Amino acid sequence: MKFLSVTLTLLMLGVCMTAFTQELDRTIRPKAQGVPRVDLPDIQKATLKNGLKVWLVEARELPLVAMNLVFQTGSDHDPANRAGLASMTADMLDEGTKTRNALQIAEELDFIGANLGVNAFTDGSSMTLNCMTKHLDKALAIYADVLVNPTFPEKEFERLRQQRLTALLQQKDRAATIATLSFNKIIYGNDHPYGRNAAGDETSIAEMKREDLLKFYESYYRPNNATLIIVGDAKLKDIVKKLDPLLASWKAARIPSATIPVAPAIDKRMVYLIDKQGAPQSEIRIGFPAIARNSPDFFAVNLMNRALGGQFASRLNLNLREKRGYTYGARSSFSFNKQAGPFTASAGVTTSKTDSSLHEFFYEIDRTQKDGITAEELDFVKKGLSGNFALTFETPAQIAGALQNIVLYNLPENYYEMYLQNIDKVTLDDIKRVSGKYLNSSRMAVVVVGDLSIVKDGIEALRLGEIVMCDLNGNKLSQ
Repeated sequence: MKFLSVTLTLLMLGVCMTAFTQELDRTIRPKAQGVPRVDLPDIQKATLKNGLKVWLVEARELPLVAMNLVFQTGSDHDPANRAGLASMTADMLDEGTKTRNALQIAEELDFIGANLGVNAFTDGSSMTLNCMTKHLDKALAIYADVLVNPTFPEKEFERLRQQRLTALLQQKDRAATIATLSFNKIIYGNDHPYGRNAAGDETSIAEMKREDLLKFYESYYRPNNATLIIVGDAKLKDIVKKLDPLLASWKAARIPSATIPVAPAIDKRMVYLIDKQGAPQSEIRIGFPAIARNSPDFFAVNLMNRALGGQFASRLNLNLREKRGYTYGARSSFSFNKQAGPFTASAGVTTSKTDSSLHEFFYEIDRTQKDGITAEELDFVKKGLSGNFALTFETPAQIAGALQNIVLYNLPENYYEMYLQNIDKVTLDDIKRVSGKYLNSSRMAVVVVGDLSIVKDGIEALRLGEIVMCDLNGNKLSQ
């Protein structure tokens, strides 16, 4: 009977939809609706006895809880001679505690259907937990044990180190990875953490010791360097009562200061070529250190880039992929970090069309820099960003991940409530201003990884700038 009822409903809906489409005039573009206001649940706050700040957002529709412990320290705090330290510390955190080995941790979490993850990224680190409400006590006990009592066992460290060294070797055979890592090194230099591989290099990983991880953990994995975000079926008073005894031995301490240098400016465009003999295509990276996350230009730059190369129907992709067939995909992005992250335009292109692809990249960048975008493009990218916005808040884990941005980058707590309004406020004049400011191609670096026996002459003929030959690590070769 239930199946029959659903079938009849669908049939009736089909009749109604048919009648509706017959009356719809498809020659008239539907009018855009007003920007809706998004009212998110309040952020409730508390502070544990050890000083850890706790944020909680109640979402009680499902019996789930998501936790995200956000640390203000990531690969940006790696010492110059220990690239990869933050990520290795994160990888090792759940490899053993004083009472559980790695296998026991995994088995206990699996038994209750919970997931625990530790991750380090450029601007911070996070320790996440997702579980059902009925298993929260058990999940919290494991979570707290991993956080407070890690032992960084030597055997597991050696295993992960060998895995990391193997992965670094494999990177040298991937033109796309070579291009990205070399691009970062070239535009930031070895003295800036954004210029180093967050996974480390062969020397730093080979020389890294278990004691380095312990020191990093003891220095930065502290309650006064973190905020715990909790989203789901929980009450603040109850969760604080559970957490205080579990984290009682985890104490605050002085956090070592670390100054991230100002990103270097690029005075003139230069072309860096890296030979990858036999490569089936060329990898292109174009850009410079551009903009930090706290810039008031954030929304305008986001919309401008979406039109340039941040979506499938962007200028770069429609030109290089759809019109000319040089690539499976051309794109651009701005990385909004605590310090100025890079603008990057990129693609893997057919080897024989490397010079032609570079020409089209600069054609699109330069015309956008000069004229901005059209009113129709601005309307389209606004609708795209606004339409995708709700997808950010489908699950407790997604909400916790979104709140991480507020914590890391010191954004207003009503940031997401005002998100759609801030998008809607951007004008064509705003787009033209930021395009002129952030798309000056005469101050961008160009990195090409490919078979230079085929592509070098064509690139030189473009006269884009001085040619610099580099090795597979992005280091300048002696001429």
